[in-house]
Amino acid sequence: MAELVVTAEPTPNPKAYKFTTNVKLNTGPARTFYSGDEAGGDAMASELFAIPGVVGVMILNDFCTINQDGSADWNEMIPRIEAVLRKTLG
Repeated sequence: MAELVVTAEPTPNPKAYKFTTNVKLNTGPARTFYSGDEAGGDAMASELFAIPGVVGVMILNDFCTINQDGSADWNEMIPRIEAVLRKTLG
């Protein structure tokens, strides 16, 4: 199996970042959550909401978009988000 590649990209919204991978994250409709409670049974989304500042997670095809509340620094969040993706996809 190929090594997981995760690419973080800013979006036009400064409170959102897109994380693209070289594997499918989801094959059905988008999975969208706005709280850890909503994410309940979704392991990846639940772990992403454990990161301080995360207020939204959308998972679709080979990417996810993470929204934050503006209280966190993306430079600190990105490595943590990538670690969750590697853990849950690895």
